[in-house]
Amino acid sequence: MQLSRSDIQSDKAWRRIVVKVGTSTIVDATGDIKYPVINRLAQTLTQLQESNYDVILVTSGAIGVALNQMNSRTRPTDIPAQQALAAIGQSYLMAIYNQSFAFYQQHVGQVLLTYDVFNNKQMLRHTIDAIEAMLRQNVIPIINENDVIAVDELDHQHSFGDNDRLAAIVTHETAADSLVVLSDIDALYTANPHVNPNAQAIPLVSEVTAELLAGANGSSTLGTGGMATKLYAADYLLKRGRQMVLINGENPATILDVVNGKQVGTLFKGV
Repeated sequence: MQLSRSDIQSDKAWRRIVVKVGTSTIVDATGDIKYPVINRLAQTLTQLQESNYDVILVTSGAIGVALNQMNSRTRPTDIPAQQALAAIGQSYLMAIYNQSFAFYQQHVGQVLLTYDVFNNKQMLRHTIDAIEAMLRQNVIPIINENDVIAVDELDHQHSFGDNDRLAAIVTHETAADSLVVLSDIDALYTANPHVNPNAQAIPLVSEVTAELLAGANGSSTLGTGGMATKLYAADYLLKRGRQMVLINGENPATILDVVNGKQVGTLFKGV
């Protein structure tokens, strides 16, 4: 199904945007931090904020950044070691973001969440109030899962899946107009484009079907998410009357094309 300009909300309609970056967007396959990409992300989000958009950033990457800082290329499998790396990496990650945004004179604020927040009305209200207060002061909230305490060693029910679901929930709970997901792939394809030369990009998805989910597999080298978690996030938003756009995160300035109504990546929107 081909997109037309009317299929996408224009920049005049969008006022609040959640942008989600995964580990693969800010850390490459060899474990090196993509400083130029992060800088361009900061520049782009600052430009949106200065254009009177409310901007919320949901980020992964704490463990990936920690591996880089600790000169390690292998992500541990045991949970305590991962939690320790998350604690180490989160401070480095925020330092990188603070430095990048400060260059553009943009203030940011850290918000660490666990799944329990969304099951507790009072905690959720306090969280939303804090985010709203930051937005009123032209501050960009930077949200991440609190991986130090959020992992249940028995059933992993408190994990958000590389923050795709977290970003979708934040989009809904903050009444944002859309979620823009930056990934290491240009769009949702009919097949894996890395192995199937006949794979075609899908510009518009109005329903996340069982067939789409069956074709989604694989994950990034350092992250925990994959296309399946992005489809589940899209499904969550579609069922709540919201939308999501999946684009390649190598050039974060593409976000500006999205809000200006250009056909980029895959738009998940009900019809």
